Amino acid sequence: MAIQTGQQFPYPEFRRRHARPQPEPVLWQWETLAEELRLTEHTEYGTITLARPDGGHEVVPGTSMTFQAVRPGERTTPHAHTWWHLYFVRSGTGTVVFHESGDTTGLSEGDILLIPAWTVHHFENGTGDADLLLLNMSNLPQLAALHNNFSK
Repeated sequence: MAIQTGQQFPYPEFRRRHARPQPEPVLWQWETLAEELRLTEHTEYGTITLARPDGGHEVVPGTSMTFQAVRPGERTTPHAHTWWHLYFVRSGTGTVVFHESGDTTGLSEGDILLIPAWTVHHFENGTGDADLLLLNMSNLPQLAALHNNFSK
């Protein structure tokens, strides 16, 4: 592989190349989201992802938001990955299990849970008769852009 000669340019040009237009506010109405959640298949890693009007899935740069529903009597598969999660419990009750420590924590409507990167975890909904509905904010898009979106 031949080594190439690089170029340079003034710093103000660098700043101009990275200027972005001011984004417009976006609203996702609960009535529409609830209907979409009702009609869409629930997978163990997510049901629907919020998108901007242009279809982009980053609600803010590097960050996405996905709804995940865990049905009554079901659980997700234990897993870990390079991105963090910030979960907002929208409704229902359940449990999160952390595998390294063996700790479990009950979850209920209004709770907020941070799961750091590479923390092996899973969710269970074994006690309620309603879905455990989680709104998940993560930095998966940021890590994917860095080619660092790994999981196990």
